[in-house]
Parts: sequence; structure tokens; C-alpha cells
Amino acid sequence: MSDSAETIIETYDDGHRIVREERVRPDAYHFDGPDGRIAPSDLPQAARLYADLYAIAGGFDERQTGRRGTPPSVVRADEEVRMTCLAVRLSVAYAARAFDVDESIVRDAVDDVHARGSELRSRAGENG
Repeated sequence: MSDSAETIIETYDDGHRIVREERVRPDAYHFDGPDGRIAPSDLPQAARLYADLYAIAGGFDERQTGRRGTPPSVVRADEEVRMTCLAVRLSVAYAARAFDVDESIVRDAVDDVHARGSELRSRAGENG
């Protein structure tokens, strides 16, 4: 894919960014960094959640985790982070079943993780 088919829609001080890939079918999005693409998604919100997870977990590498595997730094994180990881990779319903909670609990966790990630990036930008 040529660079002209990609648009950076959000950048972070640590060199990471959200990129939109313009395609014939619906556009795709991905979260990437200095070492390349980290996570593809169909929605910009999902790419932003990956950015939040990445910031909170202190980074992670998914290359050998498989479709349902979870990076070790996410596994060691709190329950909200683990719920959000499953929700963004699979679905809110899947995360709710995995944690035996109502979907509203997972949505609240996702909102909290997004707020925490935004706050971390904001502080990093101020100190940067």
C-alpha cells in the first residue's frame, strides 16, 4: 500500500500514532509506532483503545500471543485493563462472559481505561 493511501489521524509524543488506511472497502485503522504496526482495527475508537492499553501497560508485543492470547504486561495489569483488552480484540460480550460480569461493567472498564490512557499521554506530553 502506498503512503498516499494512509492518513495519520492522531499522533502521540512517544512516537506512536493512529493511522487511517483508505481502501475500496471500508477504511481500516491501525495503531503503530517506531517499530511498525502494533494493532489493526476496523474502527478508530478501537485503535485509540489500543493506544490507551499500550500506554497503561507500558507497551506490549502481541506477535506470539495468538488471536485469543494476551500479552504478559496486560495479564499483569488490573482487571479493567484485561477486560478492555478482550473487549477491543474480540467484543464487549466476549469480555463480559470471560469475567462473568454484565456488559455494562465491561463498558465502564473500557471508559475508565480510555480516560486513564488519555491522562497518561497528557502528563507525558506536559513532561515531555
